This record gives sequence, structure tokens and C-alpha cells, in this order.
Amino acid sequence: MKGLPPSLRSRKRYIAFRIIAEKEVDERSLSRALVDSMISLFGECFAAGSGIRLEYFDGKKGIIRCYREAMEKVMVAFTLIDRIGEIRVIPLTIGVSGTIKRCKRKYLEV
Repeated sequence: MKGLPPSLRSRKRYIAFRIIAEKEVDERSLSRALVDSMISLFGECFAAGSGIRLEYFDGKKGIIRCYREAMEKVMVAFTLIDRIGEIRVIPLTIGVSGTIKRCKRKYLEV
């Protein structure tokens, strides 16, 4: 079965972020906290249809992928995370880009 042609696919956005935390945060627990925040704020249907995925994370900086229509809600859910497991965190959004390459070059390489 063929996939959708590029003109019919949902467009994606890449959100660059930074985490300020007391200890090191692992990728799996951050992803779980983000999904839990989306579900608690907007419900399961929107969380499943937002196309949210943690593309890259090195312990302090990372990139979240989501659909363009869901970008603002994903950013709200992300900034409302205050704990990941037992670790208190402060998530900061650095910027948004349309491609992952540009997002890394513009916001993460300093």
C-alpha cells in the first residue's frame, strides 16, 4: 500500500528547547512527562493526533516534533511541566523551525 503524496501529508514543526534541572534527565522520562502533560490538558484524542515525538535530547537541549496545527498546544503543555519523575525542572522553548536540520543549526549549535 502506498503512502500519501507529500502534498497531502501534515506539515511538521520542530521545537528547540532547553531544560534546567537539579539532576540529569533521561530521554524516556521526559517523553513520558510530555505525553502525560498533553493528555491531562487536552485529552487522549488530541494527544494522539498531534504527532508529538521527541526527536533529539542530550540531557539539557533537545528537539520536539509535532504537526503544525498542534504546535501552540504542544508548547503550552511543554512549558507547564514542572516535574519529571522526582526531579524539578524548568523547560524553556528556544525556537521553532520547519526542518530539523535548520532547527539544530540555528538554535542548538552555539
